[in-house]
Amino acid sequence: MAVAILVAGFLIYLNFNKLISTALNKSFESSLISEVYELKFENLSLNPIQGSISVYNVSFVPRENSDYPYINSYIRLHTESLILENVDVRLLLESHRLVLDKISIKKPEVELDVNSSNPTLFPFRPSNASAEAGKKQSLESYFLKEFELTNASFHVINSVKKRDFTIEDFSISLLDLFIEHKEGNDLITLKNIDISLKKFSGNLTEGPLKQAKFREFKLMFDSVSVQKNLDTLIFKFSDLQAGIDSLDIHTKDSMYHLQMDVFNLAYLDQSILIKGLSFKPNITNAEVQKNYKFQHANFSGTVGSLAMLGVDFDSLIRNDKVFVEEVILDSLSAAIYKDNSKPKDLNHFPEYLGQTIAKIENPLRIKSVKVVHINLTNEEKKPDGTTAKVHISNGTAEVKNITNLAPNEELTLHATAYLAGKVETILDLKFSYLKPQFSFEGRLSPFDLTHLNPIIKAYTPAEIKNGTADEIIFTGLASSSEASGTMKFLYHDLEIDLKLKEQAKWKSSVVTFGANTALISKNPISEDAPERTVRFAADRDMNKGFVNLIIKSALNGMKETMIMSKENRKEFNQLKKETRKEAKREAKKEKDKN
Repeated sequence: MAVAILVAGFLIYLNFNKLISTALNKSFESSLISEVYELKFENLSLNPIQGSISVYNVSFVPRENSDYPYINSYIRLHTESLILENVDVRLLLESHRLVLDKISIKKPEVELDVNSSNPTLFPFRPSNASAEAGKKQSLESYFLKEFELTNASFHVINSVKKRDFTIEDFSISLLDLFIEHKEGNDLITLKNIDISLKKFSGNLTEGPLKQAKFREFKLMFDSVSVQKNLDTLIFKFSDLQAGIDSLDIHTKDSMYHLQMDVFNLAYLDQSILIKGLSFKPNITNAEVQKNYKFQHANFSGTVGSLAMLGVDFDSLIRNDKVFVEEVILDSLSAAIYKDNSKPKDLNHFPEYLGQTIAKIENPLRIKSVKVVHINLTNEEKKPDGTTAKVHISNGTAEVKNITNLAPNEELTLHATAYLAGKVETILDLKFSYLKPQFSFEGRLSPFDLTHLNPIIKAYTPAEIKNGTADEIIFTGLASSSEASGTMKFLYHDLEIDLKLKEQAKWKSSVVTFGANTALISKNPISEDAPERTVRFAADRDMNKGFVNLIIKSALNGMKETMIMSKENRKEFNQLKKETRKEAKREAKKEKDKN
């Protein structure tokens, strides 16, 4: 009797599984999706205690012919098992309606074929033939408590943008999915969605990139609502978190390589964090320069970390407005290379920072940008074929009020750095947004003048043999074509080897010294002599930016101090006369007192 009962129970179980299998097929065939896709599986098993159905060797593929011309993209899925949990078995058997709480798919293989810039994968209304036959009904609403797909392998082909992606260990989890379709309006809501993947790699035929790959991608949305009609998409959520590790991108021409170790975005915290960012060429600077007819500066560099705080994501998403409270960069190392043996592009006129920012189309306001631990290297190939290098190390910079919304305000920049690793330099700039001009103020702390030799010898045949700078302060105002200001350059024991006896007419683009001119060795020249504070002027090279104009202004001020022009000499002689008169008056007062 026990054996008979077991055999009978087993036969009933098999027959019941067949009934469930038939009901599941009929449930799918009665859905609108079956007009476009075909569902196949080998067998299934029912767990009556848990109310779950396990379906094995499942495939979900597009039908060869379907009467839905607006379906322009397709999905294919194959998995060894699919689990349906808390299924209303009675409703499934009686009405062929599949009502359940959770769908779980493990290790599926998925292919996605995208053939439109606005891909449509599933039908929401029946075809004309199906509607007339009354076979299919439009999908009006659907609710699923939980959907879980884990460790999937994805292959995505985008024929529109000519891209091919491979994704490994892809997982997605949905909670409380609700879909409602009405004529001309679709609504999708989710309590939570989590997406993650272990590895992504892709080839891009069109566009600026050639290859891209990354690891450990994570994306989380909380309380999602998507409303779509014919011409509008409204997307809402209460929280968003995203992260990417080990991003690796090659540009289409294979010239540049972009890498990023960590990227994290937190919507509620209003923050973005990037670590280990680098942008470097795959080829030498000389090879890069072959792609340019005129002088061109190519850049490369690394950033230890970049943090954006107080990011207004709502304004960015809804209105394309960039509002950020603070940006902090740590450990910035950059290299600039330029081939000055090539001709200038006389049609290239760099704008000052104020005008560059004012022309940005999207509304922009970044209150503060702070950069610490800056190291810069500027390398130039000179017309004679030799190279010159200048190093700036251990720098800090702070830029405030970066905006195109307040034309009457100013952009300010405060920077501190060390020239040649030893000369502390402080620079303050204020850029106008209304017109192409900026004011500048520079200060150099006391230093041994021989520390400037690496810079001077890189551009001129001159060399400082001895000397100490006691104080250097210069201020000025730059317009669109020139700059002018004053400089106070105090020094003593200056000795310069000009090496120009046979080059009396020699000139440098950075510093100009007269070969037969006697330089004063100190300023002031004596204890009772006045200090030389001179006026300087510099014409802007219209094909270069503001940094070149500041350098020319500072060097012209130093040259004016050592070799004064007629105007400065006249003012200085007048100051000497007044100083002598004042000294005589003081001496007379002292004599009368005694």
